[in-house]
Amino acid sequence: MRREEGAVDAARNFPALPFPSSFYKPQEADVAMDTKFQLFATSVYRVVRQHAEKRSISNLSASQKRGLKELRDCVKAGKIRLSISDKGGEFVVIPQELDKAITKLHLSDESLYCKSSEKEYKKQYRKLNRTWCSVAKTAGLANTTISRLKCDLPACPVLYVLIKTHKLTTVDMVSVDLTKFKVRPIVSGVGGPTDRISWFLNIILGQLLRYIPAHLTNTTMLLNRLSSASFHEGCVMESFDVTSLYTNVSNEAALEAIYELLCEHEPDLHLHGFTVTQVMTILAECLECSFFRWSGEYYKQLRSLAMGQRLAPVLAIAFMSRIEKPVLDRGPILYYRYIDDCLIICSTQEEMDNCYDLLNEQSQNINFTREKPVEDWLPFFNIQVQVRRGIARTKWYHKPSCKNIIVHSQSAHPIKTKQAVVNNMFRVANKVSSDAELKKESLHLAQSIASLNGYPCSGSIRRRYFPTPAVRERAQSDKAAFCLPFISEEVSRSIRSIVRRCGLQDDIRIVEIPPNTLRKLLVRSRLYDTVCDTPDCVVCPHGKVGDCMKVGVVYSIRCQSCGCEYVGETGRPLCVRVKEHLTGLAGSRMHTPLGAHRVLFHAGASFGVSVSILALEPEIAARKTLEALWITAKEPLMNRKEECVAITRELAPFLDLCNF
Repeated sequence: MRREEGAVDAARNFPALPFPSSFYKPQEADVAMDTKFQLFATSVYRVVRQHAEKRSISNLSASQKRGLKELRDCVKAGKIRLSISDKGGEFVVIPQELDKAITKLHLSDESLYCKSSEKEYKKQYRKLNRTWCSVAKTAGLANTTISRLKCDLPACPVLYVLIKTHKLTTVDMVSVDLTKFKVRPIVSGVGGPTDRISWFLNIILGQLLRYIPAHLTNTTMLLNRLSSASFHEGCVMESFDVTSLYTNVSNEAALEAIYELLCEHEPDLHLHGFTVTQVMTILAECLECSFFRWSGEYYKQLRSLAMGQRLAPVLAIAFMSRIEKPVLDRGPILYYRYIDDCLIICSTQEEMDNCYDLLNEQSQNINFTREKPVEDWLPFFNIQVQVRRGIARTKWYHKPSCKNIIVHSQSAHPIKTKQAVVNNMFRVANKVSSDAELKKESLHLAQSIASLNGYPCSGSIRRRYFPTPAVRERAQSDKAAFCLPFISEEVSRSIRSIVRRCGLQDDIRIVEIPPNTLRKLLVRSRLYDTVCDTPDCVVCPHGKVGDCMKVGVVYSIRCQSCGCEYVGETGRPLCVRVKEHLTGLAGSRMHTPLGAHRVLFHAGASFGVSVSILALEPEIAARKTLEALWITAKEPLMNRKEECVAITRELAPFLDLCNF
């Protein structure tokens, strides 16, 4: 169970940091609450014990299991790559050789990318960290926050491409011409050098979006704008789309747009103690750290924003506000934009053409395409719009390229999750439709999608999955989240009942974690870049390649001479902690577990070790508890008693269920 930090930092007034803390501060004892949790833990153990004695039924058939295994074996053998398509959401199966050739062709654009090196990458991210610490300290940010938003050993971002299957013809599918395959490049920066600092910058820069007049945040905003606009007979409607927006945004132009907005609205912004100059300094350093790795080689992105970076959307939106300003100054009847899609309504076709030409003249790298209504209907966002006789009508819309994939009725998700997904789909279809006739059409589309995903296709589906919204008590942010792996509806109901019986309904909220989806099981963004860079690594040879860079782990070190073990945990990359252990071993340092073991058990003779990962857990409190459970279960001889967090009586019974 995890207690979330406060929704708002009292001193700085920004959301609680979504990154694991490096330190754990035990809460003060509360006798009344401890008693409730003792009863709760005992009752949960009883429910889990009863379920463990029952046979679980898989929702996969024997042939499906064989097919899944074959796919994973093919990926592991280097034969195929599995990814998700750019628009449709379906799986794309492509030979790895073809995938590599397509990516190499994309990387050959020297105006966008250049080859780099690990040395340059490390030099830049260390410079970013120094700049961040210096500027943040000057701005008065707390030392703990500064440290928590800095990555000392970041994972290098990696590039992967999504195939735009909606732009492929049947002939293109079997073509050997690489230029036929259009791709969307994604740079996965999770855990990268700019990941945490970018999160903080987004807290500041996100405030600027409300000052961009054409920016749309959601469908409701668009519907409100349409309902409040005045149209006349003969007005013209089109949509403009920016070709490859992120790839063609100049970093310098994006920084200029952000700087202008920050200066103009500084009195109304909460900069959390930073000045505009300081914000721009950190932002420029983040953009400069545009390195990534693909297939073992390092690259640097030269002039554009990387899709996948946290800062990319807000920078692109700010940049586009400068591009569209001349059009807004002309005063069209309506002009709004969501990222790179623009909806524009003008009084005449001539005025529409002038606006289109004007937009294409603003930047040499930014090009717009246009789409006209078909049978008076124009798709935009997730709706279709019709303007006739001065009245705007709307209905729900799904792109033809969308494969209409939602949570399947037979998937291993809680029934509440399935109901929420279907409910929301019907709710949106109903909400965006402007009259009864169009609502009927939109709801029919929603019903067909539900049917495709295994939900009842009878006329009762709307009544079953689209009930009158009930008044529900909203989950309070100060409740502790009891993260429960979804096992079955029966288990979930039993544990919710236990929460109420123990009087914890005001303190606990149940969060059910479904099992891995096919996407999580099959798709890998680091397929070509899961490598081990640790010299003389003692982790990866005994597990999977790349294990040495895992963070938030409970691990075991085994002496290869006598078999004695040490169990520990770390929130840092495992290779860093292991290096510290090996240093203690090499120096026979008695205050270290391996050094003491060398002196006491091997008369000072050195020995080899192997390291394996026992568990992955990002939250420090849960990780220390897991460490204590493993120490109790394995009784490793190298551990000292003071290193083991005392396991309470409430958790001890669970040991036999953990398969240690």
